Amino acid sequence: MKFREITPVRLYESAIEQIMNSIKNNKLKPGDKLPPERELAEKLSISRGSLREAFRVLESRGLIKSKPGGGRYIRDIRKNGHNNTENIILSLEKSSILELLEAREMLEIKIAKIAAQRATPEDIKSIEKALNKMNKKEELKDDKKTESDTEFHLAIASASHNFVFVNIIKLHLDLLRDTREKTQQIPGRREERWREHQAILQAIKEHDTKKAGETMLKHLRNVREVLVKM
Repeated sequence: MKFREITPVRLYESAIEQIMNSIKNNKLKPGDKLPPERELAEKLSISRGSLREAFRVLESRGLIKSKPGGGRYIRDIRKNGHNNTENIILSLEKSSILELLEAREMLEIKIAKIAAQRATPEDIKSIEKALNKMNKKEELKDDKKTESDTEFHLAIASASHNFVFVNIIKLHLDLLRDTREKTQQIPGRREERWREHQAILQAIKEHDTKKAGETMLKHLRNVREVLVKM
């Protein structure tokens, strides 16, 4: 008989589980306000510090949101998002992902245009290297393919020669990691993505700002369409 090591559950993880269960059981619904921090900490028998850590995780997953001076709320579900009453957690997370993609469209289109203007021969080699690595890793695990995809987008951000863009894109890609790994498994999507990336690279090579923006927009809209269908 095999046994596995029991890992201790941290207090904030227990708080996350209880809040998520309340959402799943419809005790908390989109738009509902959570109890005040002090009151909720007492109900859960944890410190306010542990509760704040739970809130941080739940906010990063798009399940709750904070209003300055107005407390914390269960997020509303976007009308054009995935509305699955049987899995409200999935609906909330997908709604949050759509908002992240909306922000990416605004940022990465501009970044691609600037990269097309400023990219040096070394920058272009870095982008091309990331793209080639992505194409060669077909046989590897999905998380490795995601790493190559991250390298490609970060190489474009680096070509803008603006470190703020690099940090923002890294944050967005980290938040979308789980979703990006799932899309890797969709038949034919890897080949489509590679063609989209190749078009972006070609536009940057040509220093064509308009084309760089258009090809990046096409890529990100395809990402959104794939997500909505999942």
